[in-house]
Amino acid sequence: MVNTTPLENTLGYIFKDRKLLTQAITHSSCFNEKKDEKQSENEKLEYLGDAILNSIVSILLYRKYKDRSEGFLSNARSCLVKRATLTEIARAIHLDAHISYGNRSSIIPEESKVLSNMLEALIGAIYLDGGLQKVTRVIRTLFSEYFDEEKLEEKNPKNLLQEYAQKRYGVLPKYRLARRTKEGFSIYVHVGKEFKAKGTGRSKKEAEQHAARELLSWFSEQDKSNEN
Repeated sequence: MVNTTPLENTLGYIFKDRKLLTQAITHSSCFNEKKDEKQSENEKLEYLGDAILNSIVSILLYRKYKDRSEGFLSNARSCLVKRATLTEIARAIHLDAHISYGNRSSIIPEESKVLSNMLEALIGAIYLDGGLQKVTRVIRTLFSEYFDEEKLEEKNPKNLLQEYAQKRYGVLPKYRLARRTKEGFSIYVHVGKEFKAKGTGRSKKEAEQHAARELLSWFSEQDKSNEN
């Protein structure tokens, strides 16, 4: 009888090929800089898992919200597969307690892609080990609370600014790195030549979102003033 791991018990899936599980939860930082087979296997599983996750989430969304617009479905998928959501899920199943990362004294950086990437690798491994039906069941369970319609309708500031800029000015926002800071990044967002705002964040993505939010806020105030 196979001795299951706590991670498998949490996932509700038992691996037939134990090697796949090991490859999925062993980060490349455990090996030297040389691109050996073990390192590339984890990265390939991550690549596969990303594709599988996007496909299955798209199918599940279509089945649940088939009467909604393509725009809603596209935004909902982005919300579900974004790094922040994957990291939340990874932490919820305590994936960080099961993966092998760096040496024993290494701590996974708070804002890194490690947990989201490792979750994708795990999904890729489950697909190879058990097939489409089994991995769909695991994904449905892991993401169940995130399929809430209210949450899925929330758009990030970058999407909202893009829609506003296209509708109002017929242009797309452009983002430019201002400088690196001790805290992370400082980024400008421009809408045409006239409008711009700056945002900072621990990652480029976070800085861009803050910049977009700042410019949206400014546009909102201007629109209110014009109405009065």
